[in-house]
Amino acid sequence: MKKQKVIYCNWGLANVYFDRIEINEELKYNKRLRDYIIKHELSHKTSFDLSHEFKIDWKMIPSLFYFIIINPSTWIDFLPIQIKNKEIIYDLNLLLLYSIIIIIIVGYFISKRFI
Repeated sequence: MKKQKVIYCNWGLANVYFDRIEINEELKYNKRLRDYIIKHELSHKTSFDLSHEFKIDWKMIPSLFYFIIINPSTWIDFLPIQIKNKEIIYDLNLLLLYSIIIIIIVGYFISKRFI
């Protein structure tokens, strides 16, 4: 796999692009979590693979969750469509997840309305 440059930024958690990985600058101070996130981002394939997002090290969840909660700048990564550097970026995993959630909620209210 081609080696990608790691760039620190002040928003989001981490994103992989063709030539670089952008990672939150606050992760400079948490080497274990930073290395885990970089490894995860490097393992992304070019094709859509929802199962990849669920292949996680469950021991890292508490520290990842804590990092996300105390750093509101990471919350932007939970939006399915973003604009960064005058470029529209979308996350197919989040679009799929949000679509499923919306369908379930709408289906629930429709069923309550007509039953």
